[in-house]
Amino acid sequence: MSNKNDKPEGKEPESSWKDVIYNPRTGEFFGRTGRNWGLVLLFYLLFYGFLTAMFAFTMWVMLQTLNDEAPKYRDRVASPGLAIRPNLLNIVFNRSNPLEYGQYVQHLESFLHQYNDSEQAKNDLCMAGQYSDQDEEPQKKVCQFRRSILHHCSGMEDATFGYAEGKPCVIVKMNRIIGLKPAGDPYINCTSKFNSLVK
Repeated sequence: MSNKNDKPEGKEPESSWKDVIYNPRTGEFFGRTGRNWGLVLLFYLLFYGFLTAMFAFTMWVMLQTLNDEAPKYRDRVASPGLAIRPNLLNIVFNRSNPLEYGQYVQHLESFLHQYNDSEQAKNDLCMAGQYSDQDEEPQKKVCQFRRSILHHCSGMEDATFGYAEGKPCVIVKMNRIIGLKPAGDPYINCTSKFNSLVK
């Protein structure tokens, strides 16, 4: 009769959970030898390296088709984008308290700084009614726009931009519209509908 403790000959001892992590008999780590792990790592390095290279090449080809100056696709009629300064929807202030409208004045001053005479001197002096087409130019040129043109709203005559008098200035700037010609058809006339309200 045999005991329960007797092990049958020729049978390997049962593997423990430690052998799953590292098996000292076969030299396997998580079921793979060092050589197998090296081949798996090499495969994934090559696979993901190829995917990265293919993605980078595709992006490079696509970026070569883009123009830095104008979008490739656009509507036939471009809508002008308007920038309003001060950049607030609701302007509330007490004209007798300079602290209340100081932020508006500071916002306008920082916006108009780029239109100082010293900053505008590097731009082209364009004559009224004469237009130049710069479609083929690699670097576009800009006409001078001096802030003194804005008269009362320039901040040069009145440093408070009219806020101290209760007649605040709000500057509306039209963004660049690609393909818009200032003269020709259709002609755009930007005049006030109510002349008595605007000074």
